[in-house]
Amino acid sequence: MHIILGGTSGLGLEMAKQLRERGERVLVLGKTHNPQKHGEGFPLDVYYSDQVEAASARIEQILNGDDIDQFVWAAGYGWRGNFEDQPSVRSMAEVNFSGALPLVQWAWRKMSAQNRKSVLTIIGSTSSVKARSDEAVYVATKHAQAGLARSLGMQADEQKLPVRVALFLPGAMKTPFWNGRDLPADYMFFNDPAKIATHIINAIDCQQQPFLEWALPKGTLV
Repeated sequence: MHIILGGTSGLGLEMAKQLRERGERVLVLGKTHNPQKHGEGFPLDVYYSDQVEAASARIEQILNGDDIDQFVWAAGYGWRGNFEDQPSVRSMAEVNFSGALPLVQWAWRKMSAQNRKSVLTIIGSTSSVKARSDEAVYVATKHAQAGLARSLGMQADEQKLPVRVALFLPGAMKTPFWNGRDLPADYMFFNDPAKIATHIINAIDCQQQPFLEWALPKGTLV
C-alpha cells in the first residue's frame, strides 16, 4: 500500500491519482479528506497531536497485516510576507514539519522491519536549499525536512535497511495555493503538479540507491 500524507490537494493528490490509475492501492491522509473525492483514507490534521497519535493505529487496522510500499510526506502549506507579519508561525512549524514527525517515525520503523523494499518519499522544495526573505518560516521547515531526509538516507545506507529514501525538491507549482491570489509575473513558468508527480513516480520505480535527491526548479516541467 502507498500512504500519502497530504494527498488531498496539489502534488500529493496528483500522485494518488496516478498511482491508482496503474492499479496501486493508495491511502490518502489529509485535513480535507473526502471519500468521494479522495478515495480510501481519512481526515488527518497534523497540527493536532491527538489525531497524529491515533492515526498509526487506524492505519494498522486498514493495512491488516499488509506491508507499506511507500510512505509519501507531502503535507504542508506556504505563506509569503515579512516574518513579523506572519500569523500563527507555530501552526506552520507543526503542519510543515514537527506535527508530522511521529507518523513519519512510525512509518520508518515499520518499513525498516519489513522483509521487502519500500520507499520513504519526502516532498521538500527548492526552498530546502536556499534562503528567502519573504518565506522565512516556510524555508526553515523545508530545510529541516531535507535535513531529516538526508540523515535517514545515511542511516539506510550504513545499516543496509530495506527502506530507501527519496527527497524531491520541486520549485513553484500551479497548486490550489494560488487560487484567488494575485499571480506572480512568472506564473507561466510554474511547474505542472501532474507532470512532477509522473516524474517522481518514475524516478522511484528506478531507484536503486539508498538515498535519492532530485531538484525540480521552476520551469522544469511546466
